[in-house]
Amino acid sequence: MRRALQCLARGPFGWIAILTGLVLGCARANDDTPPRTLTVFAASSLTEVFAELEAEHEAANPGVDVVVSTAGSQALRVQIEHGAPADVFASANAAHMQALVGAGLVRHDVRFAEGELVIVVPRDNPAGITSLEDLPRAERIVLGAPEVPVGAYARTMLEQAGARYGPEFRARVEAHVVSLEPNVRLVLAKVELGEADAAVVYRSDATATRAVTIVAIPADVGVRAQYHAGVLTAAAEPELARAFVEHLRSPFARAALERHGFLVSDAEDR
Repeated sequence: MRRALQCLARGPFGWIAILTGLVLGCARANDDTPPRTLTVFAASSLTEVFAELEAEHEAANPGVDVVVSTAGSQALRVQIEHGAPADVFASANAAHMQALVGAGLVRHDVRFAEGELVIVVPRDNPAGITSLEDLPRAERIVLGAPEVPVGAYARTMLEQAGARYGPEFRARVEAHVVSLEPNVRLVLAKVELGEADAAVVYRSDATATRAVTIVAIPADVGVRAQYHAGVLTAAAEPELARAFVEHLRSPFARAALERHGFLVSDAEDR
């Protein structure tokens, strides 16, 4: 080794070569360091925006690998209750989050966004639905299952709509429900595939596809989804988890959420 260094040092660029080799060697050593993994359980409706936040968070935190797993909030809650390893839980429903907080499984819970319900219909709109009042005309309606956040919100909205369209409005709509889905993505897919004439989803999901037309729901009967995130008590990376949750309220995250159709301006105050 000493002879090799002496030979390199004799040339005009010898020491530069030595230093370059040392730097590259250190870089290779650093590359061998395994990344710290941050596991995030997130509601299905957060799929696109969390993919963006995942990439940004990794870029800002070298050596951190953010792994996002999405499903219905109720399914993720059950997984956490049964000991599934995760660091962060982001729910589309405050009730699922509060159940975990009450059980001592989640802490540092914050509200970071809200979601607005809309009706989606196929692009050709075979049932001719242009308003919430028209919804009972659809022969095939798809909703989220009652235990799914988007399904629970939809039923609350339909109940409130009775004040505007008559007390039987919810029953008239539910008489045409042909499928109950376990998450909002599957609800939306039924309309995208032409297997439903209408469905109730979040605006953030509806704006992510060009295969549907959005029909607004009147503000006086609309229901806002409450998005909460918290750190699991059993998190393997509690510091990274807390930093990620706090990052959800950063200017970058707020702008990303708004681009994807979420409401953030007053989410923290409601």
